[in-house]
Amino acid sequence: MSPACSNKPWNDAVVITGIGMVTPLGCDAVGVLDRIQAGASAIAPTRNFDARPFACPVCAEIGDFRPHDFIAEAKLIRLMSRDAQLAAAAAHLALQDAGLDSDRFYAPGEIGLYGATGLAGLPVREIVPLLKASTDAHGRFDLVKFGDAGLRAVSPILSFKILGNMPVCLVSICENIQGPSAVYTPWEGHGARAIEAGILALQEGDARCALVGACDVKTHELAFLALEQLGLFQSWSDAGTGLIPGEGAVFLVLETAATARSRGARIHAHLAGWNFQCQQGSPQASLLESVLHALGPLIVGAVIAAANSDPARDDAEAAALARMDLADPLVLSPKKHLGDLFAAAAPLQVALAALLAGQLGQPVLANCFGHGTEQAAFLLEPP
Repeated sequence: MSPACSNKPWNDAVVITGIGMVTPLGCDAVGVLDRIQAGASAIAPTRNFDARPFACPVCAEIGDFRPHDFIAEAKLIRLMSRDAQLAAAAAHLALQDAGLDSDRFYAPGEIGLYGATGLAGLPVREIVPLLKASTDAHGRFDLVKFGDAGLRAVSPILSFKILGNMPVCLVSICENIQGPSAVYTPWEGHGARAIEAGILALQEGDARCALVGACDVKTHELAFLALEQLGLFQSWSDAGTGLIPGEGAVFLVLETAATARSRGARIHAHLAGWNFQCQQGSPQASLLESVLHALGPLIVGAVIAAANSDPARDDAEAAALARMDLADPLVLSPKKHLGDLFAAAAPLQVALAALLAGQLGQPVLANCFGHGTEQAAFLLEPP
């Protein structure tokens, strides 16, 4: 369990000063929140591959993303997977939103970078040459052919696209961030851990500013295959509905309140508390209640929920929230509008909670539950 941080003096409090996101509902953070509140949805049948072999027929894809709009060095783009391109764009937007894209205020070594990534994977089209060169006449994988011809059939830059740490590494290169860093993978709880790492780095003096966030792309056939093998599409088979794979990246700029105010930064929200617990076989409803109770008595104006259209999980969350006696808050479920971003889901929920706290002038709870053993919740208070 992680401690709540709500007892910190205001000047020592960790605040969010920058939000950057690239999602199926757009790249403007406030606009994304407005579209979710208006009921917009990016969920549609898959466009880039045939989903008929899978139980899930839909996903949430980003339409007209152009990496050149965000990444100045064209040569770097060639080394980047789609995950890394989205991460670099969201990170740049976060720094821009914080007013740190041109006049940095901080030295490169004073900025920490903590990011989460999903399971490594690429669209099949990018590894077809390797597969063709590594199979025998009967279509069976041949390890000797793989070593002799398969590896030579693909571009040597393929390794840059499949290594889990590369999106965060490339963000550091693009933005010249040289402070402490860490990479977490691959589920919602790990995206939440990246946020916590940034908070702790500021509180312990390891960094003066922290860029935290995540990226994930689950909108290609190998991602669908992995999700189906893990049983995450079971509710589609059982109930005809379930989680919707999405793609996107979200990054946040964190600073202490005192430092943010000293440079005249706009503050989106105060990270007033957070808590983690490991699932370890506990029913989701009881685990959620345990996480929320640890944050103390909650009076919130809204909840950014984890609901993802899996009926069993959604019902468990709704029941747990009802028992928390939260005085009928506004509840938004972003995964039902722009898909499940998995590793990037928690940063997205925290970002939306920060914006909503500012709009409502009330605390907002981000319930960052999802697949994996670690579950988390964050409490955001208005500036």
